[in-house]
Amino acid sequence: MSKVYFDVRDIAKALRLGFSGKKMALGFVGVVLGYVGYAILAYLALLAGGYPFGEIWGSYKFYPCVAGLSLPWYSWVIYGVGVVFWVLVLLATAAGIVKIAYRQLKGDEFYSLGDAKKFLRNNWKAAVLSPCVILAVLAFLVITGIIIGLLGRIPYVGELGFSIGLPVVFGGSLFAVFTAVVFAFSLLLSPAVVGTAEEDTLETIVQSFSTVWSQPWRLVLYEVLLGVYVVLATALFGAFAMVALWLMNQACGLLMGQKMGELTAVALGYLPSGLWSAIGAKLGGLPLQVGAGAKGTVLVSGVIGGIWLALILGFVLSYGWTSWAVGQGIIYLILRYKKDQENLLERKEREEEEAKEELKEEAEEKPEEEETRENRPEG
Repeated sequence: MSKVYFDVRDIAKALRLGFSGKKMALGFVGVVLGYVGYAILAYLALLAGGYPFGEIWGSYKFYPCVAGLSLPWYSWVIYGVGVVFWVLVLLATAAGIVKIAYRQLKGDEFYSLGDAKKFLRNNWKAAVLSPCVILAVLAFLVITGIIIGLLGRIPYVGELGFSIGLPVVFGGSLFAVFTAVVFAFSLLLSPAVVGTAEEDTLETIVQSFSTVWSQPWRLVLYEVLLGVYVVLATALFGAFAMVALWLMNQACGLLMGQKMGELTAVALGYLPSGLWSAIGAKLGGLPLQVGAGAKGTVLVSGVIGGIWLALILGFVLSYGWTSWAVGQGIIYLILRYKKDQENLLERKEREEEEAKEELKEEAEEKPEEEETRENRPEG
């Protein structure tokens, strides 16, 4: 079992634990799968809003966005579904990432991606549904307030009833504000609760409310500190990736000549514009017009290279996402210990209990098999 202090010193472990092939592979799948669903729905939203595909592709390529655009309401609904889909995929994969890190903290270095996938098949609903249920409770409270306001329009009785019941209405509003805060933090805590304590949906909701209520200042402090760590570490990893691209461009470009510059210019056009300009400058002032001077197979190769650059960007971001998810698990382990004096790393898991039962059954079956062989007549 890894040394855990159950205080702020443990937060930095997220950066080391996050830099893991298994966790980053799962994080990469979550980032890419969620983003592909989001991008498809974002394109559908723009198409439904009357924008032609050629114009959308020319402006956004792999990174569609509706910010600052005038769209009909149904386009916003489609786009909102895409955002929600991406968030739910990230929540589900985060639970698996936390589970791998949790087993590693317990000393199990052999917990595999296959084990994590099996865990997710049985437990993803709790990580996804818990914030949804809390949001539904918040929506119910808001709708109740609207109905009370509607009843308040009844002549004479309405305003009197509202004024008499004002303390109750205020209490409900206060609880609604608290529920909104819990919902925001449940997006962070739910995968951590599921990945460490393996709780069901109801218990995950209870733990979200309990943690926010009993450990608010630690929760905020740890989240801010984790955010700073993850941003700095991801920026450093991105800098290493940029240097690797620069080295590749310089080494391979020695003999490729002008083709390398044309191919690279096309490929960079498939990155977000800010990164495109920054990397282009680092690679030696490459032309920033997509396809400038590129023709035929060079143009096709540049497009393929652009797809790979987009995946490399997803790989870099997956490290940040993986470290963030691992950090949520560590934060919950600390806060659970602080509020309940329970060390979840010492808790026996269902998988461990099942494995223990299987070994016990095998041990009981062996004497029976040996006895059967001994009593079997010879010849």
